[in-house]
Amino acid sequence: MPWWGWVSIGIILMGVELTAVDAAFYLIFVGAAAVCVGIVGLAGVDLPVWGQLLGFAILAVASMVMFRGRLYDRIRGGLPGFEYQVAGRIVSVGEEVPLGGQTRVDLQGTQWTAVNVGPAPIAAGGRARVVGRDSLNLSIEGLTDNAANESREEK
Repeated sequence: MPWWGWVSIGIILMGVELTAVDAAFYLIFVGAAAVCVGIVGLAGVDLPVWGQLLGFAILAVASMVMFRGRLYDRIRGGLPGFEYQVAGRIVSVGEEVPLGGQTRVDLQGTQWTAVNVGPAPIAAGGRARVVGRDSLNLSIEGLTDNAANESREEK
């Protein structure tokens, strides 16, 4: 295959990964391996087709094994320091929430399901502090007037 064929296939694979599918970065490394084989051909190294395919396969597998996990964790937030922290944030509650009751709240532009884990019900229009997160649910406790005033003063 000519060098430009490998480069074209590599760019298409990387573009598909970044725009159309969420293949967990597998296509990025396969595409990068194809681009590398194309660059070797551009540099004047004339490999037979079986040599190009073998080089492509080795580069694709080796790069996925060595780099994909670390890159995926960094991008998706698996490394320390990349966790999304919500504990301590203040949210407004639009409806009355009894003990153990659920409601929807907005936090940084995203709607969350929130569960009242506090010692008292939260009044409609009241404010609550996020005390934890379990997957897609927030645990909230109602704020007293003094606690709400103190949190406004901290900001």
